[in-house]
Amino acid sequence: MTIRRFASLELAIWASLYPAYLAIRGTTIGDSHKAMRDATSLVDLERAAGLLHEADLQRIVHPVSAFFSTYYMVGFGPLIANVLIWLGIRHRGLYRDLRTLLFVSLGLAVIGYVGYPTAPPRMVSGLGLADTVGMSSHDTGSVAGIRFNPYAAMPSMHVGWSVLIGIFGFRAARSRGLKAFFAAHPFLMVVTVTATGNHYFVDAIAGATAALAAVVLLAGARRLRDRRSEPPGGQVIPFPSAKRRCRTGDAADSSRRLAA
Repeated sequence: MTIRRFASLELAIWASLYPAYLAIRGTTIGDSHKAMRDATSLVDLERAAGLLHEADLQRIVHPVSAFFSTYYMVGFGPLIANVLIWLGIRHRGLYRDLRTLLFVSLGLAVIGYVGYPTAPPRMVSGLGLADTVGMSSHDTGSVAGIRFNPYAAMPSMHVGWSVLIGIFGFRAARSRGLKAFFAAHPFLMVVTVTATGNHYFVDAIAGATAALAAVVLLAGARRLRDRRSEPPGGQVIPFPSAKRRCRTGDAADSSRRLAA
């Protein structure tokens, strides 16, 4: 398949599936009361588990908060797009696997967005968290013309997709420096989304879980497909060639003539 045909096909896939995801995710935009209740219950869960330290983390990284605010934007969409283009050109098999996993993990995430709309920490009073990225300016509007849903905090697919990008980028990278970056990227994103006031630690855990669940589902689907394609007994039964059958028949005819 030529690169032009490949790119056209993949763009068509993204153009049809990703907007559908955004539309489903956007169904809870108006459910602010439930989103705040769910956020309160999530904060209670983190407090009970000893995970409610987002404000502490924001204070620790405050001297470099501009870096994390930038990484929140650059380390997601732009990085993902560049990795997909790189893999699509140089490692097409890895690209297809990554693209499939990105969409499968989104499908899993949508369940959380619809069933558990959650206000992010920056919208919850009393947590002492500031919005360092400036996302609150879009809470009642849109981003780049796309209607923005501020209640899609659980799970964090900033983290989930960073896990997948880290795995596939690490596999494709050749230099040690690039491998080190992709290995660190998911952990850096966890710090980023929590230190900027946009996600809870539990959101990050749930996002990583969605990504890894997608990996398990894809591996299981492939094993099932391979199992179904195997012949009975799991072994290929060789059939004698026509030439061999012909020689066997000739030998039998010769034996009958001698017996006569």
